[in-house]
Amino acid sequence: MKYFRFVLLAMCLVLNGGLIGCSSSGDGASDSDSDSDSDSDTDSDTDSDTDSDTDSDTDSDTDSDTDSDTDTDTAVPTECELATPMDTAGTFVDSNLATPDEIDYYSITLAAGDFVQIFTDIHDGDGTPQLLDPVITLWNEDGTTLLATADDQIPRVDMDSELIYRAPAAGTYCVAIEGWENWAGQTTGTTTDWNYSIAALLMDPAQVGWTTNLLNPETETNDTIGSANTMTMVLGSSNATFGRAYGDLSGATDVDVFTYTLPVSAVATSIGFYKPFGAGAAGVQGHGSTLTDGMFTLTDMSGNVISTLDVSFDGSDWVAPNNPPDANVPMAGGTQVAVHFEGGTGWTPGANDFYVLEIINQTSDNTGEVETNDTAGTASTTTFAANTSGGYSGFLMGTIDPAATDVDYWSFSAVAGEEIALACGAASNGSGLVGATFAIHNASDTLIQTETESGYDTILWSSVTGASMAAITVTASATYYLVISATSQSASMTANHYRCGIHRTP
Repeated sequence: MKYFRFVLLAMCLVLNGGLIGCSSSGDGASDSDSDSDSDSDTDSDTDSDTDSDTDSDTDSDTDSDTDSDTDTDTAVPTECELATPMDTAGTFVDSNLATPDEIDYYSITLAAGDFVQIFTDIHDGDGTPQLLDPVITLWNEDGTTLLATADDQIPRVDMDSELIYRAPAAGTYCVAIEGWENWAGQTTGTTTDWNYSIAALLMDPAQVGWTTNLLNPETETNDTIGSANTMTMVLGSSNATFGRAYGDLSGATDVDVFTYTLPVSAVATSIGFYKPFGAGAAGVQGHGSTLTDGMFTLTDMSGNVISTLDVSFDGSDWVAPNNPPDANVPMAGGTQVAVHFEGGTGWTPGANDFYVLEIINQTSDNTGEVETNDTAGTASTTTFAANTSGGYSGFLMGTIDPAATDVDYWSFSAVAGEEIALACGAASNGSGLVGATFAIHNASDTLIQTETESGYDTILWSSVTGASMAAITVTASATYYLVISATSQSASMTANHYRCGIHRTP
């Protein structure tokens, strides 16, 4: 018997900065994180993971399933009428793809308004390129309309896929599973083991298989702090807590408000758009919401704004198409806050405007600055540890206050021939810093390379496709400095933090 495993990582910024994002695809996309991960994540594809923020893993495994090996394969989505029926109670179906270009089809029955999570169970961690890298797509009953696409989880734990969808109407839906190479249009790959398990589970707190207190569906009317839905949370490792808030917007003026309290031991709270929106396509995932612009605002219980993210879901506000930005806000334990979710700037209501937010209260974080660190001579020290790529990673955070005058220096040593990759974020991390600038200086405090944050795009210096700038090749073994500044502070929010990951590769 297998069990549905819900694995949740806190704040993985990639090189997917979600926070600046922790998701990657088998296509060789790079994870761009400015947070330090407490999980061990080794990709079996061509991914190059570079993180920039601290992750507190909160894993909870629960569900029941019964294996049945019933495999009806078809060649094209239009033959969904031949699909094998599958329940929505978390029962796994075990099967395999007979050939690299095969697609297997299953059907599920949903009521109007049902939220469902469809997931695979293949890998026990990455690092085995011979195993199948699955992609899930969801179609209407006869397979003529693509509704949603999922390649990998967000945040990424391994190559298993996880798709969340809200059914706008009652009926039968067609679920397809295939290998990543076939979905992405590649003809070659390393896969030799084509076995997989797939299941579907209704996102209902009363549904057997879910961890108690994890799910928080909205209950109208919850448009104000006074009428907000109070969230329940799950206790994870190291006393971190996490929960999932979800619902749909009923019109242009609808606002959904959820409140929660950080545990006493917490040092930060993170809020993430769980999945990208839209139906997706070959090489791009999307979970079927028609919400094109979304905004969440974090406030205290008096309504004072702490942090805001207002982003378009067309992929323009993050480095890779799979990685929407997350807010990761330093905050004192025991604080009670409210999250307000609504359509973002320029949003036009659609037919299925659903959303899913992941909220994680962390008890560990990146290394904080030591004031005053305004010059090279007083720089804070960056601490490095070996990473899974054979190099070294250092993770840091700080504040710029007042933004117009404060400058933060961080020192680190690098060896000639090393490549320095950088993943940083301020606004993309839910900060109100405006014009946050990240620069590398040499031992003489002379500028080598600099970049100013634009919108919610992550600062990502790397050799991977999608990087904002190239990585720096070290020409002399010496002390170097990461220098951070900003032009101003948003008048509409109080958060003024930044996060970075420095990654040295031999």
